[in-house]
Amino acid sequence: MRFFPILDELFSSDTVIILLIGLVVSGFLGFLMKNTKKSLIGLVVCLIIYAISELLSNIRTNNFVEIILLFLGTLAIGGTLGFLISVIASMLRSQGKESGV
Repeated sequence: MRFFPILDELFSSDTVIILLIGLVVSGFLGFLMKNTKKSLIGLVVCLIIYAISELLSNIRTNNFVEIILLFLGTLAIGGTLGFLISVIASMLRSQGKESGV
């Protein structure tokens, strides 16, 4: 994982806690929105934030910037997963309403 330092750090340390925080917060926000389009926008924004932080973390600056990018990227991965879960739940909810269940 030479080109993905945030994912490498995620699998080799305890930053999973930060991922879970992002997942819970974004999943909660996605369920509150109850709109698939808004949840998809949140998913895309989190993916863009993760991609930018991953690209910037490949540029060697100082340790403080790399730590901030690590936290930001890990939260964005959790946000992506949370919004993805809320999009799937929203689609299932709308299919349930259409079929009368």
